[in-house]
Amino acid sequence: MGLITGASALEVAAQIVRESPAAETEVTLEHGLERFARFAAEGPTQSADRERHEFAVRVRLDEGGGLREARASVAGNSLADGRRALARAIELARFAPVNPELVPMGGAVDVRETFAPPQTLAHSFEEKARWIRAALAACETAELEPAGLIQSTALARAIVNSRDRAVFGQTGRHGFSLTASGGGGAGLAQSFGAEPDQVDHASVIRKAVDKALASRAPLALEPGEYPVVLEPLAVSAILLFAAYQGFGAREVEEQSSFLCGRDGARLWPAALSITDDPQNPLMPALAFDGEGTPKSTVKLVDSGRLCAPVTDRHYARRRGTSSTGHAQAQPAVCGPAPQNMVVASGNSSLEELIAGIERGLLVSQFHYTNAIDSKELLLTGMTRNGTFLIEGGRVVRAVKNLRFTQSLLEALAGLTDLGRTGEAAGALFDGEIVTPPMSLARFRFTSSTDF
Repeated sequence: MGLITGASALEVAAQIVRESPAAETEVTLEHGLERFARFAAEGPTQSADRERHEFAVRVRLDEGGGLREARASVAGNSLADGRRALARAIELARFAPVNPELVPMGGAVDVRETFAPPQTLAHSFEEKARWIRAALAACETAELEPAGLIQSTALARAIVNSRDRAVFGQTGRHGFSLTASGGGGAGLAQSFGAEPDQVDHASVIRKAVDKALASRAPLALEPGEYPVVLEPLAVSAILLFAAYQGFGAREVEEQSSFLCGRDGARLWPAALSITDDPQNPLMPALAFDGEGTPKSTVKLVDSGRLCAPVTDRHYARRRGTSSTGHAQAQPAVCGPAPQNMVVASGNSSLEELIAGIERGLLVSQFHYTNAIDSKELLLTGMTRNGTFLIEGGRVVRAVKNLRFTQSLLEALAGLTDLGRTGEAAGALFDGEIVTPPMSLARFRFTSSTDF
């Protein structure tokens, strides 16, 4: 597999810009590659090499009365594909309403070019099969049922507009996840990185199997408030809601964000700092956003204190600031949002976090998490794939899953410690963050389950 290069992508995109009769034109050319293998007890159940091309053209027409904007895309990357997208975008723009709030497209910028790691693209099905065989063997020995996914992806994107903006970059991602279940227990482990060498598949297999065995014969526990140690998967499932529903300027303007009325407030302990970091080695991103604006590391929470929301060009102008480089491809239904959140690490191991709890819970994962009140970040969901009782600073046994209803604002106010090692951790609904495990003084569980 091979991604398109900057020279070819930028030239094709620039040619469409030159041919466009519109007042402003932006061309986005994307090329995505994916190689994946799903597996279960019988071995691989699905595998594929997939390739995606998209040629998108955004135009602004000024035919008297103001600017009208539209975007059209086609599946392809040739000059002919670009011309089809351009013609369709112009046709749509003529029927679009005049939009007086359009911000001029951005001009020339200096953006570092990024490249997808060649090892990610070269990770073969044979190499994936070795990981699968190791997972199946470990689960068979432990009399567990495996289910998992190994996935390698790469993306190349070029953006060129009629105001001399021209940017190109590539990025890659590699991941391995395994769920082991049986005998009433279940365990999930996963690992992500920019390339295969950052994915510790042996550790994933060991953690999933160990959790599944340890979570058998769970104890029914009364709901209530407990101190908790949240592993990275559990942290990501709740903290990502702050990205979706709070850290962006659109939500602030719509008065639906927890930032509203709390500008610069210190809500949480000084140990908590969160950035949006597109250069984090565990989760590197393209060096520019959906408008071609350069990205940089942006503070979201600075030593417990809330920072300003992230912006795109539209919301930056409304706030009288510069874009922070968080635009979606325009025009967009969603507003700007952080996509590379990183929680700063502390100084403790997971074992030390557990040792600091006299009686509480170790939570491996949350699922079916949803927001009840976005302004208070009131969330609800359930534990999954390993919930354990801590007594006297030790994990003593598994407990049955619990449903929670908890304000994330209140939960983080009770942050007592952070792990020293950050991991890239995902959530079932979408997205990933880099975070260490953390311990919280209080977490509210509102009901119990039978499993």
